[in-house]
Amino acid sequence: MKASLASAKGTGAFAGALGALRTILRYRKGVFGLTVLAFFVLIAVFADVIAPHKPDEINLAEGYAVPAWFKMFPQYRDLPENVDVVAEGKSWSIRSEGLSPVILGNTVVLTANGSKRLTAILERSFDYPYSPPKGFYGALAYNVTVSGASGSTARIRLYLDTPSGGSYMLYDSGSIAVNVSRSSTPVTFDARDASLKLALGFSLYDDLGEKLFSEKGAYKLRVVVYLNAVEGGRVSVAVGRLYFRVRGLAYGLLGTDNLGADIFSNLIYGTRVSLLVGVLASAVSISLGLIVGIVAGYKGGIVDQVLMFFTDTLMFIPLIPLLVAVSVFVGKSLYITILLIALFSWMGFARNCRAYVMSLRDRLFVEAARALGASDTYIIFKHILPQLSPIVYVTLVLNVPGAILLEASLSFLNLGDPSVPSWGRMLYNARYSGAFSRLMWWWILPPGVMITLLAMSFVLIGQALDEILNPKLRARRLS
Repeated sequence: MKASLASAKGTGAFAGALGALRTILRYRKGVFGLTVLAFFVLIAVFADVIAPHKPDEINLAEGYAVPAWFKMFPQYRDLPENVDVVAEGKSWSIRSEGLSPVILGNTVVLTANGSKRLTAILERSFDYPYSPPKGFYGALAYNVTVSGASGSTARIRLYLDTPSGGSYMLYDSGSIAVNVSRSSTPVTFDARDASLKLALGFSLYDDLGEKLFSEKGAYKLRVVVYLNAVEGGRVSVAVGRLYFRVRGLAYGLLGTDNLGADIFSNLIYGTRVSLLVGVLASAVSISLGLIVGIVAGYKGGIVDQVLMFFTDTLMFIPLIPLLVAVSVFVGKSLYITILLIALFSWMGFARNCRAYVMSLRDRLFVEAARALGASDTYIIFKHILPQLSPIVYVTLVLNVPGAILLEASLSFLNLGDPSVPSWGRMLYNARYSGAFSRLMWWWILPPGVMITLLAMSFVLIGQALDEILNPKLRARRLS
């Protein structure tokens, strides 16, 4: 019997929610608001699938890269995109004398025994068809094993050969006479490295990408391995994976930020943060305001005076200085921000609830319930709270945009959680990195548009609910 009653209640609640949804869909505002909100919810749920990268991945391309679709315009047509070169195992072109290279999976093993000095050359060609880039970087993995008599050495050098015959040494291991592993932590080289610029004979202010890739055509990465084995000694070099990337100046749908992170991925993941902040902060603030408003309005007297004094006091506490103090002494956290937004946005709703409850507590149906011996808890939950449900629904929806905008404002002022990829954080990074002075509208406008659309969807849904649940507005609309 109890199970059937619970099932009936659950079915009734579902039918009520479905009926409310159908009612909202009769209003154009509600339809548009729900459509936009559903779009953002899908983005938030499937952010891991939609976003091509994690928001904290950097060096995906050159910093301040423009969107890739800019290349459809003549002035951007020749901008370089990422050129990735991977060489391992059989992809190498190997030349050697007196050596028998052994390919084991992705590794090329070169071994010298006895009194020998041998050289092996591993080459990998690639084409570069763009205008000069600003930079490049790469990593080379290898292992050196020296055994037997002391004195055996190995040396690994990496060169970049240009189409016109130029050759630039990007890495030199020096003479290695001990066992060395560079596989789990491969050696890296970067065009921004000052020592590399000086070693190649350039100024610290030069862009190596522009100097080394000044022409279009076929380039070559060349690894030269020198093996020097003494009598009774043995030296073996295992050349692993070589990864080389020329950083593009055009990348992705919205380009990159100053660190080379994908702006589009940050925009997608920011949807989760805005929805989380808006819904949680609004739900907590409405719950607090509802509790305080009902208790103050129903009890009256000293309870009402104390609660309203507390409410009025909180209304005059400035939120921004408080958040500055919290961020200094406690730290910056997304959930602390949500809690503070909720704690300082319920006071107005509490006053509205109090006024409405005060008008309900002396009505005949409440007096009749008291006369029948009903407790205060029963009267509040069975008679007062249902009367408040329309303004609760409307206020809950309409409070979400305020929470979203407040979180974005706090993040823009660097008072939010720096580890969270929110839209406000994107705007702060844009301002801090000079995107406004560079007129990088593709970095500035998208988060602003997303904030506006998401806030607008809740406002339209709230207005539709207000027209549905407010008899005066409904009558005015029908007239």
